[in-house]
Formats: sequence, C-alpha cells, structure tokens
Amino acid sequence: MIQSLLRALDLLEALKGPQKAFSVAELSEALDLPPSSIHRILQTLCTKDFVVKNDQTHLYQLGPALISLGTAATNQTKLQTVCQPVLAYLSECTGEDAFLMIRIGLRGLILAKAEGPNNLKVVDHFGYEQPLHVGAIRKVLLAYQSAEFLKHYLLNMEEHPSKLSIQTPETLLKDLATIRKDGISISRSEYIQDAIGIGAPVFGSDGQMKASIGIIAPASRTVGKHFTDLKHDVMDSAEKLSYRLGYSLP
Repeated sequence: MIQSLLRALDLLEALKGPQKAFSVAELSEALDLPPSSIHRILQTLCTKDFVVKNDQTHLYQLGPALISLGTAATNQTKLQTVCQPVLAYLSECTGEDAFLMIRIGLRGLILAKAEGPNNLKVVDHFGYEQPLHVGAIRKVLLAYQSAEFLKHYLLNMEEHPSKLSIQTPETLLKDLATIRKDGISISRSEYIQDAIGIGAPVFGSDGQMKASIGIIAPASRTVGKHFTDLKHDVMDSAEKLSYRLGYSLP
C-alpha cells in the first residue's frame, strides 16, 4: 500500500468529524503524525479543492471537490443496491432474466442482472455495450433524452451490429415517440433472432430518467395473455424501483 495515500485518506476521514474545521495541531494529535506531515498532506489536498483553508482562522475543512464525487458515488451505489430486490422480483414474476441498464455515452450498458429459472435463455453480458437504438431496454434510455442529444445521436448513429432490424432515423424517431407515449418499449429480433425485449424507464427523485429495467426472452414464451402479463410486470417493476429512488409517481 502507498503510505502517503493512506495518510491522506485518514486525514479526510478525520475532517468528517462534527467539529467541521480543524487546526494542524488538532489533526496531528488525532492521527498521531508530525505537524509537518499533516501540513504537506493538507497543502496537496488543497490544490485539488478536496480541502480548503480559512486564511483568517487557519483552520482546515472538507472542500467542494468532494461534493460531486460523493453525489456520483451515492447515485451509482444507491441504484445498484436498491435495484437488486426489484430485479429479483421481476425475474421471479416473469421467469426470465431481468436486466438494469444505464447510458454510457451513445451506448447502453448492463449494470445489474437477476437470473430467471428458465434454462433456455437469451444471453446478454455485463459490460457488453450496444448502441442505444438496439433492443427494447436500451432504446428506453434513448427515448427520454433531450432533443439536442437525439439530434447528436442520429448524426452519429452506428450501423446496426447484427443487421437483423435495420432502422432509419425516421423510423427510430417514431419508435421513440411511441415509447414515451406508452411508457414501455418492445423489440422483436432486433439484434438476437427470435428474441423479445421489454423495457421501461426508471426515474430518480429529481424526475430524471436514471436507468431502464426489463427482460429479454425467447419469442416462443411471449405469446397471448402471457405477453400482456410480462409487459405489466416490467412496468410495475420500473415503478417500484423509481419509488425506491425517491420518484413521486404522477
């Protein structure tokens, strides 16, 4: 381990204390380190705004650079944590593998997954990125983007990786409008032959879409009333997860 880095992390932990602002002497005593070492670490952290110094009191406290890091970590960790029981619920209701996806640039990435009991599966892997217009669960992520983002996406839209379902910008925009109107996305053999995808949006406390949730199943298991039930289960799961993230349902 890097000792200086560990000391810096210990120092940040000490600055979390209820006193809020500390002198070099107080930090030196708390961490049992020489004041000169504490001062060097503080100066380094101050250059990146992880720590700030009050020039009048000569006291140090946590800086604004930590806010964005904490917010990003909280959002990601909270989403991954609270989604697990909902994904388990969805896979149990439907009998299919359930997925949570997030947007990374112009692509969709699987963030979490729950295995369903059926042996015959449609395989989609963690860390496997696909363009946002490929498949129902990813297409949801695209449907709720801004007009500026959609314009940029259409200009840079990748060629469909499997060419099973060729979409033009016009047909894609029509599909996205339908998804926003219905609150659910359906795809049929878009990048896996004879596979059906069903996806719905997940919203956070700020009303913004944070992820999408859904299932992918063989077409042979998605017929008649069962297909209607699957759509209901996906939308119900999306509402449950949105609620867990603090979203107030309309």
